[in-house]
Amino acid sequence: MDLRSIIITNAISVAILLILHYVARARIIRDRPEDRVYRIMVIGVMLGSVMEAFSYVLDGKLFFGARVLNYFINTYIFSANMLLPFLMLVYVDLCLYGRIDRIRKRYKPQIIIGIAMIAVNIVNFFVPISYVITENNVYERRPFSYFYYVVIIYYFMSIFFLLRKFQKENGARVFLSFGIFIVPVIVGTGLQFLFYGLSLAWLSSAIGLVGLFMMQQNEMAYIDPLVRLYNRQYMDHILSSWISRNRHFVGAMLDIDDFKSINDTLGHTEGDNALKEAAEILRQSCVGEEWLFRFAGDEFIVLKLSDSPDGIDSFIEKVNECISDFNRADHPYRLSLSYGVSFFSGGSIDVFIKEMDARMYAMKEKNHAETISAHTQQAE
Repeated sequence: MDLRSIIITNAISVAILLILHYVARARIIRDRPEDRVYRIMVIGVMLGSVMEAFSYVLDGKLFFGARVLNYFINTYIFSANMLLPFLMLVYVDLCLYGRIDRIRKRYKPQIIIGIAMIAVNIVNFFVPISYVITENNVYERRPFSYFYYVVIIYYFMSIFFLLRKFQKENGARVFLSFGIFIVPVIVGTGLQFLFYGLSLAWLSSAIGLVGLFMMQQNEMAYIDPLVRLYNRQYMDHILSSWISRNRHFVGAMLDIDDFKSINDTLGHTEGDNALKEAAEILRQSCVGEEWLFRFAGDEFIVLKLSDSPDGIDSFIEKVNECISDFNRADHPYRLSLSYGVSFFSGGSIDVFIKEMDARMYAMKEKNHAETISAHTQQAE
C-alpha cells in the first residue's frame, strides 16, 4: 500500500467519522453512559486515523524531534488499539444491562490487562519491546507487538460471549448484532496484521462504528423517550421471543396511585417527573434479570424469566423499600404503586396481560378504599 493510498484510506475514515460525530451529537433524546462511551470511541478512532496517516508520512523523515514525535504517535496508536475493543465491550455491556458498577465488578481481568498493555506501551518509549523507531526514524515491529493482537482478540471474544450469554438467557436483541460492528474490525485488523504496510484497521473500525450507530437508531425505536424504559413494541418482541422458545416467565403490571391528582394539583411537568421517579425506582429494584417496560400512561410492566409464580417477589419487595425511601425524602408528592402479578407457562399472552391488569386494578381499588377510610378516621 503506497503512501497516497494510506492517506486516502485514513482520510475516508476521518470523513465518515466526522459525519457520524455530527449526526450523533445532533441526537437530542438520550445522553446515557453508553452514548458518551460511543462518542469517545468515535473521537478516538478519528484521532487514530489521523495519527496513522501522519506516522507513514513521518516514516524515514529526519528533523529535530522527529523520532520523539514518531514514538509519541505510535504510543497513541498502540494505546488506542487496546482501548477501542475494551470500550466496545463496555458499550455493549451498558446497552444490555445499563449498570456502570457492573463494569468494575465483572471485567477486572480485562481492565487489568488493558492497563498493563498501555503501561508496556509507555515503557516502550524508553525500552523498545513492542516496536522501535530506528536512528533513521523508521518504524519497525518487535515480536512483542503481536501480543497486542492476542489481547484484542481476547476483548472481541469477551464481547461475543457476553452477547451469546445474554441472548441465551433473554432471547435475541434486535438492535445488537456481533457481526455488524465487530466483524469489519476483525477483518481490517487481521489483514493489517498479516500484511505489514496495509492501513485498514482504522477504516474498518469506522465502518464498525457506523454499524453501531445504525443499531443505536434501531434501539431508539424501542425506548420510551420520557422514562427511558423499553416501550410496548419491544415488549411484544420479547414476549414473542420467549414464547417461541417455550420459556416460562412471570410478570407484574404496576400503576402509580392517584397519578391524576399529581397532574391536576402540581402540573404536568411534575407529573412527568413522577413518571421518571417511578421508572428510576423500578430500575433500582432490578438485579439484572428483570425487563422493564412503559406499557401505557402511568402503567409499567416488569417481566422475568422464571419457572415459579413467585419469581418476581424479591423485585416487588425491593420496589416497596425504594418507595418508602423516596417518600421519606423531601418531595412535593408521595409515590405509591399498585401492582398485579401473573405467571405464564403456556396459553394466551392476552390472558396473561389481562390477568396482571385485573389484579393490579383490584389492588388499586383496595388502596383507594384504605386511603378514604384513613382520611375519614382522621376527620373524626
